[in-house]
Amino acid sequence: MPKTVLNIAAGYIPLVAEDFDRCDVTRLINFDPLDNSNATTAFQAILNSLADNLQGAPGPADFEYFTTREATTQAIGNDRIDLTMAVSPYGFAVVDEWNDALMTIGSYVMVFGNQANTYITQDRAFTVAVRNKYQELTEGLVDGLEDWLGEIASHVLWGYSSYRTAMNGTTMLQICKIFKKIG
Repeated sequence: MPKTVLNIAAGYIPLVAEDFDRCDVTRLINFDPLDNSNATTAFQAILNSLADNLQGAPGPADFEYFTTREATTQAIGNDRIDLTMAVSPYGFAVVDEWNDALMTIGSYVMVFGNQANTYITQDRAFTVAVRNKYQELTEGLVDGLEDWLGEIASHVLWGYSSYRTAMNGTTMLQICKIFKKIG
């Protein structure tokens, strides 16, 4: 079954659905809530221009990148998010009332980081208003985890470079926490 993924805090290196084609991801929407600066807006315009110029050309799949919630919600339309993911989030909750409303019961949240990143814990990855709607899948609960989630986790942990916001160094990815929407 085709999957739609929302990548929160996409930064300057957006992901594309083609990266996860073995996982049946048909749509990957990149959103960066922290940076709506002129530089990011210009970067988004360049990405959109490249995508427009490359339509129909062989190469990477189309990508979607947004800096505002309104534009992201409009692009999502009637789709529902099967997975919300964030790579090295810092300074914000990954899931709040806005993107919680875009997911249904049974949707997943994947947060990647390392031991030093306190924003990958349930207390910081979710706002208080939605925190109790999600259950962390710990050792015993990941048995029987859907294969596509494991593929995505492996791909990001082993094949993706996470950069600091200032692009002045990388952030090592060591942990993937998975949560399931239960309420």
